[in-house]
Amino acid sequence: MKLNKIERRIVELKEEKIEIATRPRVNTDIFLLEQASGQFAYLSAMIDATGSETVSLAEVVQARFIEEYGTRETLLNVVMMGDGATNIRKRLLEIFGVAITVILDWYHLRKKVRELMSMIARNKDEKSLHVKSVLSKLWKGQVLSAIEYLQSKIQAKNAQKLADLIGYLQKHQSEIIDYERRQKVGKRIGSGRVEKAVDQVIGHRQKQKGSSWRAQGSKSLAILKILELNGQWQQSWFSDEVA
Repeated sequence: MKLNKIERRIVELKEEKIEIATRPRVNTDIFLLEQASGQFAYLSAMIDATGSETVSLAEVVQARFIEEYGTRETLLNVVMMGDGATNIRKRLLEIFGVAITVILDWYHLRKKVRELMSMIARNKDEKSLHVKSVLSKLWKGQVLSAIEYLQSKIQAKNAQKLADLIGYLQKHQSEIIDYERRQKVGKRIGSGRVEKAVDQVIGHRQKQKGSSWRAQGSKSLAILKILELNGQWQQSWFSDEVA
């Protein structure tokens, strides 16, 4: 049986979708380092012409960190703010060799509570009350109080989701701080700058609908974008003119 043009195109699109879905995931990691000047430097691993790493991201960050802060005579508090992903903590341990302070992004925490409460609360009014009560405690870093509220004040529509929320807060208890106090002294409580950096380097160009990348192309393009964002484009490509 012959297929018409529309049917053939549908088959082609399905085949393309299957091909993309079966391709290995490409991870192109970047690191955003706050410099001594207060500006931020975008960092990535170095690669050769085949896309293989010649200098790992950990080594690049270590070298840049020493360059920025190696001459300090006082202790430096190193803090990372993120969404609580386990792989990020593992990468930080690889870079620094010791555990550093990790703060759970307030906006991610708030979103998580609201999303799960939508499935926990029996109605809209109860959801509004519970979200307000739980977040008011978490805003001040009162994790145990928030967990006690969840355990004693809520008649859950979905008991498993309630258990998930309690488990989430228990898992990240050490990363939930007094956000109100931190904000009052002018410090960041969210990882928006990092998320924006990822979007600038990776998302805007590489996550377009229907696009797919091999590791070599993804990492190469990221390095070029990092050169631009770090203000090193002219120096890298037109060094004679810069001099």
